Amino acid sequence: MLKLATSLITLGALMVAAPASAESLTVTRTDPAGDARYNAPGFMDIVGAAATKSGQTFRFKMRVAAPIPAAPPPAPPGTNQIQWAWPLDTDPTTFPPGNPFPAAPGQAAPAEFIIHVVWDGSSFSAFLTDRRPLLSGGEAVITPLAFTISGTDVTVDVGASLLDQPSSFTWGAVTFYWSSPPGATAGGHFVDTLEPFSNPFPA
Repeated sequence: MLKLATSLITLGALMVAAPASAESLTVTRTDPAGDARYNAPGFMDIVGAAATKSGQTFRFKMRVAAPIPAAPPPAPPGTNQIQWAWPLDTDPTTFPPGNPFPAAPGQAAPAEFIIHVVWDGSSFSAFLTDRRPLLSGGEAVITPLAFTISGTDVTVDVGASLLDQPSSFTWGAVTFYWSSPPGATAGGHFVDTLEPFSNPFPA
C-alpha cells in the first residue's frame, strides 16, 4: 500500500509540474522505490519520470527516492561518474554501435539519442549524445544542455531541432554508474531503470 501511495503521489506531482498550455503534451511513468541495484543510495533510485513537449522544446524529468546531494559521494561501482539519463529511440530500424557503449560486435543499442546529467566527482553537467553518425562510421555529436537539480528532481530541456523534430519516439530513464571512462570496453553499470523501459511518446 505504501508503494502504491508513493507512486500515486509521484504521478500526481509530475503531472502538476508539467507546463500547462494548449500545445503541451506530457507522458508520465512511475517506478517502485527500493529496486535500485548495488545497494545504491536513494538519489540513484528512480520513482518516476516524465517526458513533455511544449512548443519546440522537449523537457525530460526524473524523480528519485532521496534528494540529490550537492556533491554525491562515490559508491562502488560508481567510482568514475554518476549519471541520470534518458535514452530516446527515434528510429526503430537503426541500432547505432558505440558511444557511450563499447563499439564491439553485439553492442549496438537502439537509442539514437541519449540525454545525460552527469556528476564527474567535481561538478554536474548535462549534454545530449546524438548517436546517429555512428551508423556510418562517424563520431557521436555531443551538445551541452540546460538542466536543473532540485531536491529529488532532475530536469533537462532539449530543443526539438536537436532531436531532428521527431513526431514520435520511445523513451526510458536510467541511473548509471561508470567505474571507467564512458565508452571504455568495461565499467558501465545500470543502477536502476524505469519499468516499463520503452515508453511511447505520444502515449
